[in-house]
Amino acid sequence: MYKVLVYLIAIAHTAKDIHYHTGGDKFWGDHLLADRIHDNLDDLIDEINENFYLGKEEEAPQQTRLLEDAAELVPEITDDMKLAFTAIDQLLVGAINAIETVASLETLTAGDNDLLGRICSDLQKKHGFVWRRLK
Repeated sequence: MYKVLVYLIAIAHTAKDIHYHTGGDKFWGDHLLADRIHDNLDDLIDEINENFYLGKEEEAPQQTRLLEDAAELVPEITDDMKLAFTAIDQLLVGAINAIETVASLETLTAGDNDLLGRICSDLQKKHGFVWRRLK
């Protein structure tokens, strides 16, 4: 589940980079799409820490370590929004794949499966939005 957290944090920071650095004739749409991608990620990160770790009487991962690992995934910001959205889409797909790996490898409770399903559904929707932007 640690890897899922890292991906969610990387997606959140990449979305904000796009949000603050977009420009040109597609500025407003790209600005709002980046915000839409960022929406709800903080809540999902919190739910993983509280439900998956604390709910199982385990220590949640240290935030400093999570941020360091996520920073390695966050791409350098670019003025080319097609490249920026391609990069965030790769993070979205990576997160979905990480969720599928967790779901197949770990012993999960019904609550864990529900949480992972909600996160995966959210990420798939965001992937679809980005796919449409890149099309």
